[in-house]
Amino acid sequence: MMNKSIENLYVYYRNIDINFHKSDFFIHSHDYFEIYMFHKGDCKYLINDHVIQLHENDIIVMNGSALHGPTPTEGQPYERTVIEFSPEWMRSIINQLNVPEILTPFDQLGNILLRDINVQQFEEIHSLLQKINIKQLNLENSAKKSIEKRMLKGEITTLLIELLFILYALSKSKLTSMPVGNTNKMKHVNKVITWIDYHYSQNLTLDEISDHLHISKYYMSRIFKDITGITVMQYMMQRRLLRSKYLLEMHPEKSILDIALESGFESASHFSRKFRKHYQFTPTEYRNRDDDDKPSNTLINHFS
Repeated sequence: MMNKSIENLYVYYRNIDINFHKSDFFIHSHDYFEIYMFHKGDCKYLINDHVIQLHENDIIVMNGSALHGPTPTEGQPYERTVIEFSPEWMRSIINQLNVPEILTPFDQLGNILLRDINVQQFEEIHSLLQKINIKQLNLENSAKKSIEKRMLKGEITTLLIELLFILYALSKSKLTSMPVGNTNKMKHVNKVITWIDYHYSQNLTLDEISDHLHISKYYMSRIFKDITGITVMQYMMQRRLLRSKYLLEMHPEKSILDIALESGFESASHFSRKFRKHYQFTPTEYRNRDDDDKPSNTLINHFS
């Protein structure tokens, strides 16, 4: 079951599929960070060009920009928990706490498999996931007062940050952490992504990006599409849209033009066209909607 009471956080807690076909699941990418926990079944997981045979209680920490997806064996129940959250939203919180490092396991495309976690740590992680799910359900299924909703959202965010601290610590351990996909092509794509993440608000061309990174434009374009499934310019547009969505939600005092320019768009009209095409709402419509009505660009359950 998916819960999305906080617009920037999506929880799929212990989802189980029984009668399914392999074709029901898709390889995909998205602009959220993802925590995937495998509970039961017989499942291989693809991340870029790497295939992982999952073990019970495996956890994968992912940057959603990587092509990824499961291929569970038909005839066996497939159970997993997935959390997706907005990088922009979480960075704004952890930067105020002065702990930006806890998102490093998700940065770039350095996806991490956590395996053979000790029982105490695993139970702590599972308990946090369960608490997040329960509080999300409470938030979603009750007509609470505004202050109660704010308190619940604060509790959910605090639990997620606690989870991120644990995953960060585990990612530093060579006993449980295994990088996935550390090839030369991946390293080049990581450099492109990192550079774009710091410069997407500028008016950039492929030539300028390749010149700054000292890499052939044609090679860069080819390997980026091979690894992520989208083009360099599509990724840059995703980053701009994600930034603008965050600014619309968190800064009501900013004008549409200010948000457009700050996010890297040429004009308010250019921004509005791209935003509406991606989210099916204009920026103004999106800003004025209630939280529960805001469109989700997350993935349907069978993607995970």
